[in-house]
Amino acid sequence: MDVADRPSQALLNAQKELERRRRLAGVSYRPPRNPSSNRAQPDWLRLPVKISSPAPENNPEPPTQPDQTAVRVAPTLAAHCLDKNHFYRGHALNGPYRLYKILQVLDWEGRGWLSNAFVSAALTRKESRYYIFGRRQLKNMLQRGEGLFWQRAKSKGELRIRLVARAGVASRLLNGRLRGQEVSFPLQYMIGGGRGRQAAVDAALYTAVHAGQIERKGKSGPVSRATLRDVSGCSSYRQRRYEKRMGITVASNIHILGRHSEYKLDQARLHQGLPVYKHTDYHGKINRHRRGDNYIAQRLPNSYHTPHTFAVVHSRRQRTINRQLVGLCHMGSEGSDSSEYVRLFHENAQSAVRSFNRNPRTTAFCPLAKGTITNLWRSIT
Repeated sequence: MDVADRPSQALLNAQKELERRRRLAGVSYRPPRNPSSNRAQPDWLRLPVKISSPAPENNPEPPTQPDQTAVRVAPTLAAHCLDKNHFYRGHALNGPYRLYKILQVLDWEGRGWLSNAFVSAALTRKESRYYIFGRRQLKNMLQRGEGLFWQRAKSKGELRIRLVARAGVASRLLNGRLRGQEVSFPLQYMIGGGRGRQAAVDAALYTAVHAGQIERKGKSGPVSRATLRDVSGCSSYRQRRYEKRMGITVASNIHILGRHSEYKLDQARLHQGLPVYKHTDYHGKINRHRRGDNYIAQRLPNSYHTPHTFAVVHSRRQRTINRQLVGLCHMGSEGSDSSEYVRLFHENAQSAVRSFNRNPRTTAFCPLAKGTITNLWRSIT
């Protein structure tokens, strides 16, 4: 320092040289907010930014902040772990599966294992951005998922958590193959916030099931709440709660059978046994010249639109996992299921007519009028 308490030129040159060496080493440095304080937290607990080179073993650092990191979820596994009827060692699977996906993100080097001390510090300290629960809860959760999602073993003087591969988890949990498409969404949904963290995680897994479309075998279209209950184990009440929490748009679908008359309505209810009702077309969606006309209509399953933060990942990794599963090595990526899938809802009338000609015993639906809240359909019979 000179007489005017300004840094000397030699000190400025030394600071520039230090900054240049940090850039070459790929190390990002952020000065503490209060340099005069002696209780400054370590940089690796704050998890500031991504670094381009591996950190030393004695001072590990996760790569990114949670809001900048995406987690990839297979919707079939998400639905299986979300179901409260599935247990492992007497405990539900949603908690260990949540920890398993977070540990996969923390394994940014791709080694397949993590130090137990590093995981404990990153997940249990409130200063960390990856904080999810305390030490006791972490110990209980590691015991619940032991042997299914990970295995703990001592190596080189430290306790390590070795993560099980995705194919291994799928073979232990599922009897068949992975269906649908992989879904990517921000890690912040898996961490949660405030009270009810696990409820927020369950809502994110339910949204991933919708985005992956496993109940429709990859085809977009209406799906009933009974089918969603069979797939994910969520009751209608839980489904509506999750949809409201995650902002899932629900559109009702209506099947127009024909013009209304009391005789036709009674015939459809009594003789055909259809749950039909009298539908009034106030806005003229069916015929703009006949606004206010009455029709015989039937309610169809709803359509669901997930938020844009849940994106479908197009990759061959899930196909590779299906080939690695037991019993599917010589049966192709589709597995041993020989049942034929018949598509009911089509994008246009031409596709519906071709489907009806191939299978006349099945009703094919094509859109009559589409909207954000209500969709009208007609059938090809």
